[in-house]
Amino acid sequence: MPRPSWTVRPKGERDVTAVVALLADVAREGNWIATEWPFDLDARAAAQRDALLHRYTVGWVAVERRVIVGDLTLWELGRDEPELGMIVAAAHRRRGIGRALLERAIAWAEANEKTALLLRVFPDNDAARALYRGCGFVDVELQRKAISRRDGSRRDAVLMRRPTAETRRE
Repeated sequence: MPRPSWTVRPKGERDVTAVVALLADVAREGNWIATEWPFDLDARAAAQRDALLHRYTVGWVAVERRVIVGDLTLWELGRDEPELGMIVAAAHRRRGIGRALLERAIAWAEANEKTALLLRVFPDNDAARALYRGCGFVDVELQRKAISRRDGSRRDAVLMRRPTAETRRE
């Protein structure tokens, strides 16, 4: 198998502007994430910098030719089951980036004695759900009308959970 043209590394403060730009690109697609476009880029960047500085979050970025093409963030780090959010640029999907980011998050969770990772995904996001299942996540529940939209509508979400190796041994 050829070596990928991208790498995964820990996310740092220097990455925030590019990560927020990627978030805006994915949000503009309108289908895959709860974040809706438009949003205040500067405010979102400030919140992400603050979260990284105070260690409320930890994350990784996928980089190709010095451009961030993927991001995974874990938050609620004080809990036994932190939640994750992940985005990958449209042109870079189905190239293993999502799996590589998830593998980093899983390794972090196991090294930090977390019992599981959680995520929420829209029920119609078949590609993402297949990826998550392939990485050991299972459906926990369908959360009806869990995601509020600006237009007043609400969307369902599927809560998925991936136990860590230690939890699976018990």
